[in-house]
Amino acid sequence: MGWEELPSPFLVLSQKGRNKKRRRRKRRRPIVIVSTISFLQENLQHCIAASGIITRTVSVKGMDMALIQELWYREESIRGLNIPGYTQYAAGGRERPRACILARNMSIWTLPGFSCRDLVAVLVRYLENGAERRLVACSAYMPYDSKDPPPSRELEELVRYCESENLHLVVGCNSNAHHTAGVAPTAMIEEALMEFLNSSNLEILNQGTESTFCSGTRQEVTDITLGSFGLLDSITGWEVPSEPSLSDHRHILFTGLRASALYQEP
Repeated sequence: MGWEELPSPFLVLSQKGRNKKRRRRKRRRPIVIVSTISFLQENLQHCIAASGIITRTVSVKGMDMALIQELWYREESIRGLNIPGYTQYAAGGRERPRACILARNMSIWTLPGFSCRDLVAVLVRYLENGAERRLVACSAYMPYDSKDPPPSRELEELVRYCESENLHLVVGCNSNAHHTAGVAPTAMIEEALMEFLNSSNLEILNQGTESTFCSGTRQEVTDITLGSFGLLDSITGWEVPSEPSLSDHRHILFTGLRASALYQEP
């Protein structure tokens, strides 16, 4: 039976139901496609001024995601990272978080099973050649005074999970160990980290020998970006810009995934 054959009362009720569905759909945030996902990475050293600089940088440059360590935290709340249209992701609990992710309103989910005080991970949906893919983005802080060598149990489990599920992984971390320049705080940290990387499918994405940590006469590469081997050709524009960060750690910028992200408008 077609709509033109339906009794008038039924047609009116059906039309009302359709109108309600339309109104409900309007409340949903539509999906918008963008061409790439841009990243910013930095250790803020719990600094108010550095938090202000990073929020301005993210806003002005239109960064999609910021991987942050040692954020400014006060009165049981993350401070200085409130940007309209962006969401903060950090592990809950009583302990003061030392890692968070600031991201636009993307199709994104937290991974609480792998998140802790020093690590937060999120799952992002994106499109590649018209097919939906998934990426895990992670911000990690590796404390220099930890009793155990890196990586943490949470990071190691996250890496193994991504390998088993065939998920791309991007990790922005403050390793407290140098990569190609400077002097490592402890040789044990660097050796343990490199041993772990050699046993995984992660690669160091840093390009060049530009220092990421500058304090007085100390210039080291303690901030590193890690990525799955399959992302090597997709990560572009990795750089340490010269603009001031008001932290001893400098900004790191890079663009990932020559694909499309699934965004939702606020």
